[in-house]
Amino acid sequence: MRVILIDANAAARAVVEGLLQAEGAHVRAFGLGQQALQALADGERADVVLVSRHLPDMGALELLRCVRALPGGAVLPVVLLTGDASESLRLSALEGGFTEVLQRSTPDQLAPHLCALLQRQAKLQRARILLVEDSAAMAAATAEALAPLGMEVEHVLHGQQALQRLEQQAFDLVIVDVVLPGSLTGLGLLSAIRSRRDDLAELPVLAYSGYDERARRVEMLRRGANDYITKPVDGDELRARVTNLVRYWRLLQQVRQQHALLAQQAVTDALTGLHNRHQLDEWGPRHVRRAWRDGQPLTVMMADLDHFKEVNDQHGHDRGDQVLRELAQRLRDQVRPEDMLVRYGGEEFALLLPRLGAQAAAKHAERLRQRVAEQPLAGLALTLSIGVCVWQPPAPGTVALPEEAARILRALLVQADRCLYRAKAAGRNRCELEVLRAVPAL
Repeated sequence: MRVILIDANAAARAVVEGLLQAEGAHVRAFGLGQQALQALADGERADVVLVSRHLPDMGALELLRCVRALPGGAVLPVVLLTGDASESLRLSALEGGFTEVLQRSTPDQLAPHLCALLQRQAKLQRARILLVEDSAAMAAATAEALAPLGMEVEHVLHGQQALQRLEQQAFDLVIVDVVLPGSLTGLGLLSAIRSRRDDLAELPVLAYSGYDERARRVEMLRRGANDYITKPVDGDELRARVTNLVRYWRLLQQVRQQHALLAQQAVTDALTGLHNRHQLDEWGPRHVRRAWRDGQPLTVMMADLDHFKEVNDQHGHDRGDQVLRELAQRLRDQVRPEDMLVRYGGEEFALLLPRLGAQAAAKHAERLRQRVAEQPLAGLALTLSIGVCVWQPPAPGTVALPEEAARILRALLVQADRCLYRAKAAGRNRCELEVLRAVPAL
């Protein structure tokens, strides 16, 4: 990242310069606004301009206006550094056109904000743009106008080529000419993108055309274009629109990632990394319906560590957590990809094992029990009791409704839990099994 820093205070300038360099930025520091403006006018490249509020030769707002008047300056991020923490100043600076306002404070407070600023700019620079334009001259002019942004621009001539590249490579923006040769016009390409059933359906599209017609603009926007620009393009306007669209796409991706993370956390046990009961409630009935449809057995196991309370009482909860994590891994090593392993609660684990009949289920449960008894967990000799319920559904072909499948799952879990209690009552460190050949009832 290339940063221009403008601050008349040499000591403060040195502090900020050191923080930026620690983040890997290349910094050109100036004490006067005119010096920085001259450097920019002479071709000095910058990704961010940081300017102190007070300069000896001009105000920060005047410098901002001068930067905006330079080639490529319309979209250059200009950030105000100030010691004034008032909200009125921040709003006034943003209203005046500053990209961001950072409060000048102690280095440990300023550093995270500078780091986040550089990261946002770096993400924009790494953006990839797919330019769909049949005119080589127009494509070259567009790429030249976008060059100050530092983004990678790939040019294709036809709509079909664009669809192929979208399948092969990730892009952050598509710029498409409305009028394209071949069977797939710009309108057709836009419709093809918006009709996809994956995340690319929301990929931002900037349409441009030499026809400045209201009907054409409305049609492109109606088909899903995020923005529209008329040829010949103004460089500053193009860069501003492209920057906004790329920033929108990056924010959308960030929201998607956060949503996926939250969704994963909602169905995952934080301690062991196994599925939790919410996931069991969602996926378990599917196993029931599949078993009933195919007439295949479904085995449900409930496994519980013996005397686990004594582990927490004698060795502490941290040791108890370590025991549970190691037990989860040991159980995970013994299940098939199609099996479902769930931390049901506390030291109790549930397993759903499709197509596992009574004989195989008994052997599998005994194998799980032995894996725990034969080797300590977190250095402690412990044992496992297991209750096993094997359900053999009625004749195949009768598929349960989701509500009925959920009820059957609860009944199978209850029956497996009863078998577990029998194992506990019989002395622990053992397996108890029951086979059901009818639709279970709660």
